[in-house]
Amino acid sequence: MGIYRRKNKDDEHYGPWYIKYPTGVDSITGKLKYTSRKVGSSKRVAELAFSKRMLEWQERKHLGLAKKKEYLFGEVVDWYLSLPRTNQIKSIYKIRQHCKILKDEFGSMKANEIKPSMIEAYQHKRLSAINYRGTQYKPASVNRELEVVRRIYNLAMREEMVDRNPCWKVTRLPEKNARDRVLSKEELDKLLKELPPHAADIVVLAYHTGMRAGEIFGLTWDRVNLREGFFTLSPKDTKTGEARHVYFNGPVREVLERLKKVRYISHNHVFTYQGKPVISIKNALANALKEAGINDFLFHDLRHTFVSNARKAGIDRTVIMKLTGHKTLSMFTRYNTVDQADAKDAMEKLDSLFNKEEQPSAAIVLQAQKRGQEKSPNPLISLAPRVGLEPTT
Repeated sequence: MGIYRRKNKDDEHYGPWYIKYPTGVDSITGKLKYTSRKVGSSKRVAELAFSKRMLEWQERKHLGLAKKKEYLFGEVVDWYLSLPRTNQIKSIYKIRQHCKILKDEFGSMKANEIKPSMIEAYQHKRLSAINYRGTQYKPASVNRELEVVRRIYNLAMREEMVDRNPCWKVTRLPEKNARDRVLSKEELDKLLKELPPHAADIVVLAYHTGMRAGEIFGLTWDRVNLREGFFTLSPKDTKTGEARHVYFNGPVREVLERLKKVRYISHNHVFTYQGKPVISIKNALANALKEAGINDFLFHDLRHTFVSNARKAGIDRTVIMKLTGHKTLSMFTRYNTVDQADAKDAMEKLDSLFNKEEQPSAAIVLQAQKRGQEKSPNPLISLAPRVGLEPTT
């Protein structure tokens, strides 16, 4: 902004003088818009012209003609969803679901008028709402929605579309969403009998590999190495953004060899239904669980099951973490379920250890007691110096 002249390739000024001055505010970002204008060969005339334009701009600004636009929350949400960086997020479909709910609640309000107290009231309102399963929303679900709100406002503040973030100092709801549900082999057999073939194949693969749902539904044949027996997942295929190999066993190989006999020209996906890639088995799984009489089970619990089974098989935890893509020990521990059988086995091993050491230990104690009785009628007096106690009288 100011007066200037153009430069040639030798970095020398030439030609007439130009002025650059503000003329308005962008309706989307709220940033100033500028205009350049050629004045002439006189620098003095260019300075006067620039001063005049700036004076006009200041008058418009103080009269409120250049006031920044007030955006509705719904407009800010639409702007956020249009950003390329937003559409590159793997869970963009979930973000769109969250945004729809948020627009229903705050869409017609001005974005700058939403206060932290309104966000807190929204938290409690959502906890009492009923989801598609017929149950109340959990704190984790509400926290994910507020994370979207916080992200929207942070980006909008950067572009000067809003003045503040209403999520500031709003406390996240405490989450107690850790699960320890493991599917037994008997339950797996019952479930597979009730599932349609395309869904049963997916459950078999999840049970024997511990792969995430997104990794399974997005699996394509170019990532399958049947000869060596592993899947090659690229960074964009995994939740952690790190490439890894997922090895598979006999039951998974049987599924893959059968599915490979039917390939489609229109796509390269491994799991299909009626010629189209499978993106979810939610309904099929829910019906099969009901028919099999299996309660309190989610598809993601198959990942818990794999980790627990692998640990029981004696596989080192670092190897299991490599197979499943767990980056931290805390997350691995969360998926590693210790059931009653594990606890009973641990107690049996302790009993075995104690039984081996019990006889020598008992003999030593008995000898010590005899020596103490010979020296004093009160065993505590003779044993006190050994344990660091003062004799009692």
